Amino acid sequence: MAETSDFFALLAAIGGKAGLFPAGGNLARKAVNEIVRAQLVAEGTDLEALRAIRALLGPAAFAEALDGVPAPKTKTLLTRIDPHAPALAQPGDRVKALLALADASRAPTAPAAKPAKKASSRKAPAAAPAPSEPTPLDGKPAPRKRKITGRTALRVSEER
Repeated sequence: MAETSDFFALLAAIGGKAGLFPAGGNLARKAVNEIVRAQLVAEGTDLEALRAIRALLGPAAFAEALDGVPAPKTKTLLTRIDPHAPALAQPGDRVKALLALADASRAPTAPAAKPAKKASSRKAPAAAPAPSEPTPLDGKPAPRKRKITGRTALRVSEER
Protein backbone atom coordinates (compact mmCIF):
# COMPACT_ATOMS: atom_id res chain seq x y z
CA MET A 1 0.00 0.00 0.00
CA ALA A 2 1.13 3.52 -0.65
CA GLU A 3 2.25 5.64 2.27
CA THR A 4 -0.40 8.22 1.49
CA SER A 5 -3.24 5.77 2.10
CA ASP A 6 -5.87 6.87 4.58
CA PHE A 7 -6.09 3.79 6.76
CA PHE A 8 -9.15 5.02 8.60
CA ALA A 9 -10.92 5.33 5.25
CA LEU A 10 -9.78 1.80 4.41
CA LEU A 11 -11.11 0.53 7.73
CA ALA A 12 -14.42 2.27 7.02
CA ALA A 13 -14.54 0.67 3.56
CA ILE A 14 -13.85 -2.76 5.03
CA GLY A 15 -16.47 -2.15 7.71
CA GLY A 16 -18.97 -1.19 5.03
CA LYS A 17 -18.36 -4.54 3.27
CA ALA A 18 -17.89 -6.73 6.33
CA GLY A 19 -19.47 -9.63 4.46
CA LEU A 20 -16.35 -9.83 2.27
CA PHE A 21 -14.18 -10.34 5.36
CA PRO A 22 -15.91 -12.90 7.59
CA ALA A 23 -12.60 -14.28 8.89
CA GLY A 24 -11.48 -10.83 10.06
CA GLY A 25 -14.23 -10.21 12.61
CA ASN A 26 -12.09 -10.95 15.64
CA LEU A 27 -9.17 -9.01 14.20
CA ALA A 28 -11.45 -6.03 13.61
CA ARG A 29 -12.58 -6.12 17.25
CA LYS A 30 -8.96 -6.24 18.42
CA ALA A 31 -7.98 -3.40 16.07
CA VAL A 32 -10.82 -1.20 17.28
CA ASN A 33 -9.93 -1.89 20.90
CA GLU A 34 -6.26 -1.08 20.31
CA ILE A 35 -7.10 2.15 18.46
CA VAL A 36 -9.45 3.24 21.25
CA ARG A 37 -6.96 2.33 23.98
CA ALA A 38 -4.21 4.26 22.22
CA GLN A 39 -6.45 7.32 22.09
CA LEU A 40 -7.57 6.99 25.71
CA VAL A 41 -4.01 6.99 27.03
CA ALA A 42 -2.92 9.81 24.70
CA GLU A 43 -2.09 13.13 26.38
CA GLY A 44 -4.84 15.19 24.74
CA THR A 45 -7.75 13.00 25.81
CA ASP A 46 -10.04 14.96 28.10
CA LEU A 47 -13.58 14.50 29.42
CA GLU A 48 -15.23 15.68 26.20
CA ALA A 49 -13.13 13.28 24.12
CA LEU A 50 -13.91 10.43 26.52
CA ARG A 51 -17.64 11.09 26.18
CA ALA A 52 -17.41 11.44 22.39
CA ILE A 53 -15.58 8.11 22.08
CA ARG A 54 -18.21 6.41 24.25
CA ALA A 55 -21.02 7.94 22.17
CA LEU A 56 -19.36 6.70 18.96
CA LEU A 57 -18.69 3.15 20.15
CA GLY A 58 -21.65 2.54 22.39
CA PRO A 59 -21.52 1.47 26.02
CA ALA A 60 -20.55 -2.19 25.56
CA ALA A 61 -17.71 -1.67 23.08
CA PHE A 62 -16.41 1.29 25.05
CA ALA A 63 -16.42 -0.71 28.29
CA GLU A 64 -14.56 -3.55 26.56
CA ALA A 65 -11.90 -1.19 25.23
CA LEU A 66 -11.52 0.61 28.56
CA ASP A 67 -11.26 -2.67 30.43
CA GLY A 68 -8.12 -3.52 28.43
CA VAL A 69 -6.27 -0.33 29.40
CA PRO A 70 -3.41 -1.17 31.81
CA ALA A 71 -3.99 -0.17 35.46
CA PRO A 72 -1.30 2.55 35.61
CA LYS A 73 -2.72 4.11 32.46
CA THR A 74 -6.27 4.16 33.90
CA LYS A 75 -4.91 5.96 36.96
CA THR A 76 -3.24 8.55 34.74
CA LEU A 77 -6.38 8.96 32.62
CA LEU A 78 -8.62 9.37 35.66
CA THR A 79 -6.22 11.89 37.21
CA ARG A 80 -6.16 13.88 33.97
CA ILE A 81 -9.94 13.88 33.55
CA ASP A 82 -10.89 14.32 37.21
CA PRO A 83 -7.87 15.78 39.03
CA HIS A 84 -9.77 16.49 42.26
CA ALA A 85 -11.26 13.02 42.65
CA PRO A 86 -10.20 11.00 45.66
CA ALA A 87 -7.49 8.48 44.90
CA LEU A 88 -8.88 5.02 44.14
CA ALA A 89 -6.64 2.11 45.06
CA GLN A 90 -8.26 -0.65 43.00
CA PRO A 91 -8.01 -0.64 39.17
CA GLY A 92 -11.60 -1.87 38.92
CA ASP A 93 -12.80 1.15 40.88
CA ARG A 94 -10.90 3.46 38.51
CA VAL A 95 -12.53 1.81 35.48
CA LYS A 96 -15.96 2.18 37.09
CA ALA A 97 -15.26 5.85 37.80
CA LEU A 98 -14.16 6.41 34.18
CA LEU A 99 -17.28 4.65 32.88
CA ALA A 100 -19.45 6.86 35.12
CA LEU A 101 -17.67 9.98 33.86
CA ALA A 102 -18.04 8.83 30.25
CA ASP A 103 -21.79 8.23 30.49
CA ALA A 104 -22.26 11.48 32.44
CA SER A 105 -23.82 9.71 35.42
CA ARG A 106 -21.06 11.29 37.50
CA ALA A 107 -19.60 14.76 37.11
CA PRO A 108 -15.95 15.56 37.78
CA THR A 109 -15.24 16.33 41.40
CA ALA A 110 -15.09 20.00 42.28
CA PRO A 111 -11.91 21.25 43.93
CA ALA A 112 -11.96 21.03 47.69
CA ALA A 113 -12.83 24.29 49.35
CA LYS A 114 -9.92 25.77 51.21
CA PRO A 115 -10.70 26.08 54.90
CA ALA A 116 -11.20 29.63 56.06
CA LYS A 117 -8.42 31.01 58.13
CA LYS A 118 -9.19 30.79 61.79
CA ALA A 119 -9.09 33.94 63.83
CA SER A 120 -6.07 33.97 66.01
CA SER A 121 -6.95 32.55 69.40
CA ARG A 122 -4.22 34.57 71.03
CA LYS A 123 -5.29 37.97 72.18
CA ALA A 124 -3.39 40.83 70.70
CA PRO A 125 -1.24 42.43 73.37
CA ALA A 126 -2.75 45.57 74.74
CA ALA A 127 -0.91 48.65 73.72
CA ALA A 128 1.16 49.71 76.68
CA PRO A 129 1.12 53.40 77.33
CA ALA A 130 4.33 55.03 76.31
CA PRO A 131 6.43 55.69 79.40
CA SER A 132 6.88 59.32 79.95
CA GLU A 133 10.55 60.07 80.10
CA PRO A 134 11.52 62.32 82.91
CA THR A 135 13.02 65.49 81.61
CA PRO A 136 15.98 66.71 83.57
CA LEU A 137 16.09 70.27 84.69
CA ASP A 138 18.75 71.22 82.18
CA GLY A 139 16.40 70.42 79.24
CA LYS A 140 18.45 67.53 77.87
CA PRO A 141 16.80 64.09 77.67
CA ALA A 142 18.08 61.53 80.12
CA PRO A 143 20.56 59.01 78.68
CA ARG A 144 19.04 55.69 77.68
CA LYS A 145 19.78 52.70 79.83
CA ARG A 146 21.96 50.10 78.20
CA LYS A 147 21.13 46.45 78.35
CA ILE A 148 23.89 44.67 80.19
CA THR A 149 25.04 41.43 78.57
CA GLY A 150 27.99 39.08 78.59
CA ARG A 151 30.84 39.53 81.09
CA THR A 152 29.50 42.78 82.39
CA ALA A 153 26.24 41.09 83.38
CA LEU A 154 28.16 38.32 85.11
CA ARG A 155 30.28 40.80 87.02
CA VAL A 156 27.24 42.83 88.06
CA SER A 157 25.43 39.71 89.27
CA GLU A 158 28.49 38.63 91.30
CA GLU A 159 28.69 42.01 92.96
CA ARG A 160 25.11 41.79 94.13
